[in-house]
Amino acid sequence: MISYHPDSRFLTDFAAANLPMSEAVCVSAHLEFCGKCRAHVQQLADIGGHMLARLQPRAVEEDSFERLMSRIGDGDGAQQTADAVLPAAQESLVLAEEVSSRAGLAPTRGVFLPRALRRLSAGGLHNLSWVQLGNALRVAPVRISGDARDTAIYDIKAGGRMPEHEHRGEEITVLLKGSFSDAEGSYSRGDFVVRNAGEAHQPMATQDTDCICLVSLERPVRPRGWFYRLLEPYVQYRLQKTLERNTTF
Repeated sequence: MISYHPDSRFLTDFAAANLPMSEAVCVSAHLEFCGKCRAHVQQLADIGGHMLARLQPRAVEEDSFERLMSRIGDGDGAQQTADAVLPAAQESLVLAEEVSSRAGLAPTRGVFLPRALRRLSAGGLHNLSWVQLGNALRVAPVRISGDARDTAIYDIKAGGRMPEHEHRGEEITVLLKGSFSDAEGSYSRGDFVVRNAGEAHQPMATQDTDCICLVSLERPVRPRGWFYRLLEPYVQYRLQKTLERNTTF
């Protein structure tokens, strides 16, 4: 059961095609799990499309789109983003499960791969280049053109614990497989979890299965322990070198 969803800002900006690409990919991934949010985005897109259709031709000028957005809340117009995601969402879920169930995906153990991520690797997440960070965590950084955020796939071993860390900026996490917990709660497949600057936590995967997440960081995290802080420059170097080998959106 999905318990954590994008707030209204994320959904309205997504419907209006106003989100940076990395954030839009995260919202899109969540939508493929969550019918409630899909319906909400579709409703926002329908409202925007209806209001655009009522505009006089002379009103469609450079600032008219922004005025339209303000009339329907925080922004909910451009339907093309929703059109690209919503009609294929259920098909995407079925197709991804079929692809994952076929042999040859051992490193990702049948993880559901959302439609928004399938450009990363035609054969599955095992075709990505990964950085092993200790016994419990490996990371596959993802390059998204024109986006300053750090985006990656995290794979936390069953029962594994990430180093405790503090956030220097916003972090978005979408769970693709398994679950994890921290001091704030427990999170499962499909959840859309946001952490903000100044917040600290130490995610731990449940014992029964690995936890695989899509993560988008506004800024790199700050490790809490002195040992991990010493390693941070080396870790960032390895992530950057690995990023160069992975697919660009």
